[in-house]
Amino acid sequence: MKKILLGFFSALLMFAATTTRAQDKEALLKAHMRNFEMAGIEVKIQILEDAAASGIKELGPLYLQALDYVLSNTALIPADGRLRQIVVLAAGQIKESGHAAARYSLWDLFKADQDIMLRVSVLNSLGVVGKGDPSIIQEMNRWLDAQNSFFNSGKNPDFQVLKACIAALAEIGDSSSFPAIFSAANIGYPGEIAALSKNALMEIEGDLDQNLKGIIKNQPIADKKRALVMALEHEGLEDDRKAEVAEFAMDMALHMGLTDAGQRAIAREIRFEAAKALMERKWSRATPLAIEHFYATLLEYEKAVSTKNSFLEAIATLGSMGSHEAAVRLTQYLVLLNSYSERGQRIDDQIILAVIVNLGVLGDKVAFDDLMYVGYLNYTSQIKKAARKSLENLKW
Repeated sequence: MKKILLGFFSALLMFAATTTRAQDKEALLKAHMRNFEMAGIEVKIQILEDAAASGIKELGPLYLQALDYVLSNTALIPADGRLRQIVVLAAGQIKESGHAAARYSLWDLFKADQDIMLRVSVLNSLGVVGKGDPSIIQEMNRWLDAQNSFFNSGKNPDFQVLKACIAALAEIGDSSSFPAIFSAANIGYPGEIAALSKNALMEIEGDLDQNLKGIIKNQPIADKKRALVMALEHEGLEDDRKAEVAEFAMDMALHMGLTDAGQRAIAREIRFEAAKALMERKWSRATPLAIEHFYATLLEYEKAVSTKNSFLEAIATLGSMGSHEAAVRLTQYLVLLNSYSERGQRIDDQIILAVIVNLGVLGDKVAFDDLMYVGYLNYTSQIKKAARKSLENLKW
């Protein structure tokens, strides 16, 4: 019984001590806020310094009060460096205390003054207290987008502030920031900022492949290509995920309906890069897209828009699909080539050979009759030999 009573009284004393400490902190906060309200600017700074030195994290409302004081005197900021000193002090302590209620005042001060140190301090703090607030995050995203456009126009932004913004968005990690940071990583900023941006992309929430698909779907065509390349080169992304991104990119590139010649050229590059990735991974799910890509590249080759190598790769992509549908389409093309040969037209040896070899890779018996017919036409011995070998590979 005595032990029970002793435990009860110990708990009571601990509760009382905790309550007293909480009351002491609340009283201290009220005293600091009252003194800050009454003090001149030099004493205001001293109050903030003393509060910071105390290490008490519950003083967040004091630091917000300090920010709001500066906000009410924004016209005086350029003439009085002490106001900026207050912001830097308060922002640092808001970050330490995690006082999220200060986030809007922080952003208002960021917009109100161009001073580099002030802005960097504000962004450092917003990296902590801006988490979970869509409106603040969107404002930061818009600012970064504007800096990217500013740089793209041939002008240099404040690189220190730019770095602080990218680092803050990385710390927040919201998926909505991925496009703006992706642009920063690829727009041509100096090496340190480009590297920071690329690392920041890895901190953004969500799966990397899904974020990159978002770029391919919504961003300008140059970014679509960069997103595909990043997915395919990223060592941490599984092969299936890479194939899915390539399939998505192929779909976008085939169906964008572009009229600008420069954009159409980039769309072709996306298709060729995606086709190569699908071929290497034998991604049969993409058969319908591989067929579309084949016909598009054939038309481009006939118009001298795409190279023969690109067309040969399109044939090989069909051959890698391992599907009946791919074999049907490639056989139909062989029928066309055979008809040309029968009429005495010159057939490119590399192309007919690629078709025959890839029909052998597919091994579908749908090609049997037309591979047999190759032997009766005026092809080279090498081509006829390849046709016989492909016939042996057909599965019955």
